[in-house]
Amino acid sequence: MITDLLFDPPWWASPALALVGIGIFIYANQRLKSGLRQVGVGVVVLAIVLAIIAYLVDTPREKVERYTRDFVSAVVDRSQARIAGLLHPNAMAYQWDKPQIVDGADYYAQLTGLTGARVTSLRVEPEGTRLVSYLAVWSDHQGGQLPVNTLNSQWKLEWVRDGDHWLIREIIPLLIGQVQREQLEEEYFRRPARTHPRISP
Repeated sequence: MITDLLFDPPWWASPALALVGIGIFIYANQRLKSGLRQVGVGVVVLAIVLAIIAYLVDTPREKVERYTRDFVSAVVDRSQARIAGLLHPNAMAYQWDKPQIVDGADYYAQLTGLTGARVTSLRVEPEGTRLVSYLAVWSDHQGGQLPVNTLNSQWKLEWVRDGDHWLIREIIPLLIGQVQREQLEEEYFRRPARTHPRISP
């Protein structure tokens, strides 16, 4: 998309454009071609302007990347207000609704002794009118009911636009420890989290 190229270009785009402009300027300066020299200066200025625009303006994709990391951070901090603020009013995770998601995130963080989490991979892709973030998380646990201190999980978060913001409409866990997607609904999401007596690694 044009907006992605303008506001979210590849990291190498502005430096490459600047190098082209410098090359044109040096070539023109050596041959005393003032018109071409001005073209070189213009290309360098354009590269600088594009770099500034890309830095100052967040694209929807960049916003969703940031919100995704904020959501992981909110779960680690057990901040129900921040979690709820990133969820759409009709958010769902299998059969859980928004209040159950907020409660379940807090409950499982306590139950597993969640102390930290690192997003090890993250990509955001458009799917229709939604943006979808696919992420892998490596989490740290102490003093909870897990037999391990670290846990790998993979998630799919579907985001919808709400004015200038994006909110999570659906949370789809793909893998939690050794539990595959097909088992997750039965293991964790068929009833409210606080009715679960234990959690599997």
